[in-house]
Amino acid sequence: MDDARPAKMQNVGAGAAPAPAEDAALSGATVQMPRFQQTMLRVKDPKVSVPFYERNFEMKLVHWMKFSNWGFTVYFLERQREGQISPPCSMEQTSVECEHYLHSMEGTTVELTHNHGTEADPNFKGYWNGNTGKDASGDLFAETPAARGFGHIAFNVDDVDDACAKLEKSGVSFQKKPNEGRMKGLAFALDPDGYWIEICSRTGKLGWPEHQNLSQTMLRVKDGPRSVEFYTKHLGMTLLRRSDFEKWKFSLFFLASLSPEELRLAADERARRRTSQKSRADPPSSSSSESDDGLPSPSELWNPVLELTWNHGTEHDADFRVHDGNSEPRGFGHIGFLVDDIEGTCARMEADGVQFKKRPADGNMRGIAFAYDPNGYWVELIDRKASFAGVCDNY
Repeated sequence: MDDARPAKMQNVGAGAAPAPAEDAALSGATVQMPRFQQTMLRVKDPKVSVPFYERNFEMKLVHWMKFSNWGFTVYFLERQREGQISPPCSMEQTSVECEHYLHSMEGTTVELTHNHGTEADPNFKGYWNGNTGKDASGDLFAETPAARGFGHIAFNVDDVDDACAKLEKSGVSFQKKPNEGRMKGLAFALDPDGYWIEICSRTGKLGWPEHQNLSQTMLRVKDGPRSVEFYTKHLGMTLLRRSDFEKWKFSLFFLASLSPEELRLAADERARRRTSQKSRADPPSSSSSESDDGLPSPSELWNPVLELTWNHGTEHDADFRVHDGNSEPRGFGHIGFLVDDIEGTCARMEADGVQFKKRPADGNMRGIAFAYDPNGYWVELIDRKASFAGVCDNY
């Protein structure tokens, strides 16, 4: 939702479970872990952006909420598994059942936020895609902001060249095609608002019938280890992989929302696939993200990971601050997590020093909160029991 309302490879184990899961184990209660559920991007015209993602990435509109009093509407799109069922939803009609699906889902959505009137405003100059700034070079250099923040979302595919050829035939523009630049074999498509969509390869032969899956959200961070600690400690994420590039002085961290059972199943599936490869005498995957520690590779998961990009040295610069996208220039807004007990979750986080933009009882929207991560990014927390029926005006 919008603010308009009041390589060296290291394979790293799971982060500690957050306090709610520990409490549940002691009490016998069933409490779900926090779940990475959304990445919010502001868009000029939902009648253009929603069909773009439906047509080119087979995403499905699962819910939307219109807040006329505050002048914005939010649309939630999910890339579902083949045969997956969710309540009927269209640009014309949604329901409480759709909201319940959204707030109980195990998948992740792209939330498109439309501030009413931008689609018809001749003076509207568009949104910031996150990749231009004073810390960039060449065509990406800009006087503002001082430092970039959000980078891209991504989809994994079986064949990058084939996927990009289909996108290009459909009229999709590209920032980078697979055979361009120093990094071959991956591409960056552009959505209608200029946001970058990375097209990258899945690990090995997964045998999935779906042509693509939403695979990551990338954020630049000031301090990599401190950011990882925040997301593992407070939001129960698992650090799957750390990749250090000493020559270029940056590191990548890949985190996922995975329960212990999901980690076990992923390990079992990896073992099954490797056994199958050996029995067929297939060559092993050449993916640099393969590992032997039992943790899944980010590129063999269905649900997206959070990719944190850390340029070494920024953690020592008192004046360095990534741009969070919620002041000019605006574009990306936040990421969001579902939680079981929002009051308890926020109380524990605040007691541990986490700062909040909005607490659950603040403002007119109860059942949600906004915390700040160590970089100043907004992190929305949504109670799984929350409902905005009657607050929004479309259901």
